[in-house]
Amino acid sequence: MVGRHGWSRLLPTAALGLLLTGCTGVSVADAPTEGDASYQVWGLNEASSDLDGDNPTVVLNGDLERDSEAFFAVDGRWEADGFVLDDDAAEQVRALADHLPERTGDPACERLVLVDDGLVDRAVAVLTPVSGELEGPVTATRLAD
Repeated sequence: MVGRHGWSRLLPTAALGLLLTGCTGVSVADAPTEGDASYQVWGLNEASSDLDGDNPTVVLNGDLERDSEAFFAVDGRWEADGFVLDDDAAEQVRALADHLPERTGDPACERLVLVDDGLVDRAVAVLTPVSGELEGPVTATRLAD
């Protein structure tokens, strides 16, 4: 059991652990219903994220090849089914299929998360790169649905 002063020691240790592993926590935002947008693409840390709670949070895995930064930025448009990536972004996402665990260092990383990197970073959608999918639209699903 953590005493009254134990929490003050535990929180900095947990934050340091996230920094050392290249993970970053962000909150979830409501996604637009329509329109063009751009987002940063990160790996989703499934084990540390809480997507179903009352206060959903997402822990991001960075790209080790980019010094634990976002993989890349994507452009696209919001439609009824989600965020449809433009053709260039779709190709970049397809190239990550089956490579997320090695690129993030997280063996359980299978999905990507789109993050609005405004004044406060917020996750808006997730997608799973599909191995062997060579054409057709790539659509990310809203997180706050």
